[in-house]
Amino acid sequence: MLALGLWLVGFVLFINGLWLLGKMDSKAVIPMNIFVFIIQLAGVLRIVFTGDDISEYYGAALTLLFTFTYGYVAATQIWKLDGHGVGWYCLPVALIAIPAGIQSLQTEGQAGLAVLWFMWATLWFMYWLLLAVDMTRIAKITAWWTVVNAVVTFAGAWLTATDYMAWW
Repeated sequence: MLALGLWLVGFVLFINGLWLLGKMDSKAVIPMNIFVFIIQLAGVLRIVFTGDDISEYYGAALTLLFTFTYGYVAATQIWKLDGHGVGWYCLPVALIAIPAGIQSLQTEGQAGLAVLWFMWATLWFMYWLLLAVDMTRIAKITAWWTVVNAVVTFAGAWLTATDYMAWW
C-alpha cells in the first residue's frame, strides 16, 4: 500500500507544482486532487474498519495528512476559495511530519522514508508561508520545491514497489 500511496502523492505533487508554475489552469488540478483524496480515503477507511494493530491506525492517521491536503486543495479550487484555509491546515501538518520523520529515522531500514517526511514537512511549511501568511515572494521556489518533492516521492514509490532498495 505504501508504494501506491507514494505514487499518488508523487503524481498530485507534480500536477500541483506545474499549476503553481503557471503551466496549467487551476481547474486542471481538481481531478487529480479528488482522485488521490478518494483513493487514499478508501485505503484509510479499509484500515479503520478492518485493522487490528495500533500501528496500522498510526499509518492511517499519517496518510490522512495527505488525504485532507488534496481534498482541501480540490475544494478550494472547486468553490474558488482563497488559499488561507489550506495554508493554515499546512502548519500543524508540517509540525506533525517532523516527528514522523524522526521516528522513521530511528526505525531501521527507513532512512529514505525519513528523508521524504522531512522534505514534505518543509513543503507543508512553505505552503503555510505562501497561503496563510501571504509570503508571495516564495511562490516560485515553493512551486519548484513541490516538483522536486514529486520526483523524489516517485523515486521512493519505485524503490518501494520494486523492492530494489528498501529505504536504505
